Amino acid sequence: MEDHILQSLDLSMFRVNDTAVFVGSKLVAFDNLEDSSADNVMTLVPQEKFPKKCVSNVIVLVLKGRVCFNVNFREYEVTAGSCVVVASGTIVDKVRIDDGTKVIVLSFSHYDMSVMSTPQQRSVHRLYALQVVHVSLLPQQVEMLLSAYKILRTILTDPLFANRKEDTAYHCIYLMTCIIENGSSNQRELVSKSSRKDEIVAQFLQCVNENYRERRDLGFYAESLGLSLKYMSHVVFEQTGRHPSQWIKDYVILDAKAMLRSGRYTVQQVADDLHFPNQSFFGKYFKEAVGVSPKKWK
Repeated sequence: MEDHILQSLDLSMFRVNDTAVFVGSKLVAFDNLEDSSADNVMTLVPQEKFPKKCVSNVIVLVLKGRVCFNVNFREYEVTAGSCVVVASGTIVDKVRIDDGTKVIVLSFSHYDMSVMSTPQQRSVHRLYALQVVHVSLLPQQVEMLLSAYKILRTILTDPLFANRKEDTAYHCIYLMTCIIENGSSNQRELVSKSSRKDEIVAQFLQCVNENYRERRDLGFYAESLGLSLKYMSHVVFEQTGRHPSQWIKDYVILDAKAMLRSGRYTVQQVADDLHFPNQSFFGKYFKEAVGVSPKKWK
């Protein structure tokens, strides 16, 4: 069934300009700030069919113009002086970029967030899971992000940092996430409440992201985290307001919606890809979550 897996959104597939810097598949940084020929940055967007699933965390800072897109089937508009953080595992669709838009884009692997182990970083990790963080920034915060990005680019391109490029780069990314946190009162609240429970939620969501296609039984996740099912369920619900089974269902339904909406898959192919025992069982599962049958959603 490999041909029927939802296509991934990987920044290496973008038609980026000469400013793009790659650290393997772990980190990509690019911008069009100095490229006068890239006023229409829609040329950066691959013309392949959306929707696609993000395979890494993405930070987009808009300095001029406007970027519009759907994430998890909700529309977002990012204008000058604001930024958005799109989490690994989310579904991206309908990207539109105004002429003359100037942007900075960073993409970094989900698991590499663990380079930082402070409570603040764990808070950011949990906040990003299955969500979009959209922050309007003060002018001084925009300048700070721009300065941090320029330092990051120096680290990625200067031979003096060759031996410690990756670790040092992630310290820069951590600085940028702290600046973004500072622009959001909700993030400040999460930082102040960070605890061992936050770490459990982050580990649970990462485990779900890695296993939801094959495993939907809560016992598997509790065992993977070394916790009792009762305690894991209590912590996840207390910290997020949602039961663990709902998080798992969201991952499954997001994939199912995107695959069906893309027009590339039959209902049977989606059911097979998501490891349902049969099409009928998948149809009931989908309708219970969405309110309509898979065929009607298509």
